[in-house]
Amino acid sequence: MKINKTGPEDHFCAALLVIMLILTFINVVARKIFLSSMPFVEELTCCGLMILSIMGAATAAKRGAHLGLSLVTDKLKPKSQHIIAFIGDLIAVIFCALLTYYGILMTQNEYVNELETSGMQWPQWLFGMWLPIGALVLAIRYIQLAVLEIKAAAGGSTAGEELPTGEPAEAAPAAEAEAKGDERK
Repeated sequence: MKINKTGPEDHFCAALLVIMLILTFINVVARKIFLSSMPFVEELTCCGLMILSIMGAATAAKRGAHLGLSLVTDKLKPKSQHIIAFIGDLIAVIFCALLTYYGILMTQNEYVNELETSGMQWPQWLFGMWLPIGALVLAIRYIQLAVLEIKAAAGGSTAGEELPTGEPAEAAPAAEAEAKGDERK
């Protein structure tokens, strides 16, 4: 698996962003020309923004693009860096599991109580269901990263795979050996 290639969430986010752009443009034109906006567009774009946020987080996780403070980890050996990254990925998986669980509870509550959106009067669970779906996709991406990091830390075979930094995973043990060689000089 090459991490830097586009995945299904990339295409989904791109399509959703184009749809949101078109709807918002139509709403602005309608507001300026007909002096009347379409309230359903705001509901759809708010839902789209929530979906984009969580799916964008999955895309960023896939690429290792989440912000991190590397002041301490940069001073560690490569193996230790991979172990720390693995621990961070596990914490992220736990967070995503909690987000999925509570997202499912929220969606069930919306379904059972038959809550509706204010503008379109659509079932609110249709919008709420995207939180646990997105959190599950995000958890899957962090599990993939955790597996790559533990393989890299163990010096295992990760042929053809790349770490989120874009560094080939098989280069990590070589970099560690290089660092040991430098220490001996």
